Amino acid sequence: MRTTRVLPLALASVMALAATGCGADFKKDEPQTAVRDFLNDALARANGQHACDFMTQDAQKAFAALPVPGQQTVTDDSDSGQACRAAMERAALDGDKDEREVNTTGEVRDLDYSTKKSGEDATVTVKAKTGDTLTFKLSKRGEGGVGNLYEPKTPWRITGGAEPLVTGTF
Repeated sequence: MRTTRVLPLALASVMALAATGCGADFKKDEPQTAVRDFLNDALARANGQHACDFMTQDAQKAFAALPVPGQQTVTDDSDSGQACRAAMERAALDGDKDEREVNTTGEVRDLDYSTKKSGEDATVTVKAKTGDTLTFKLSKRGEGGVGNLYEPKTPWRITGGAEPLVTGTF
């Protein structure tokens, strides 16, 4: 009789651990959550619209100014949302020594995230196993992206640091 009670509890514990998956779980209102979800949309889901919506308007404009092969650099603010999405389509990050790209949700979750907060501003440093490091600047004060279709569930918005995903200058 005793084993019939222990077995369901043991199975429930194993299933709970399995449901959490790999990597760190963050609360919705933490800056690293915004960065992880941004990277997930940019790299794993290849959804440039959602990724750009994690950025402030100024960050989208800076991202839109990055050269995209076959397109002119955007200087008009009205086209910066579309240009941000076009630039985001080139986003890439090498994940390990085999130079395999980070392109799954699990690989994004397994990146090393460290955060420093100062009031309504934060810096999130993301490190891949290759040693490539991205440093994102975030703020709670920033306005949402240009022409947001998707409203991220976090109050944090990226103000800078995403450019290496497109330029490859880590």
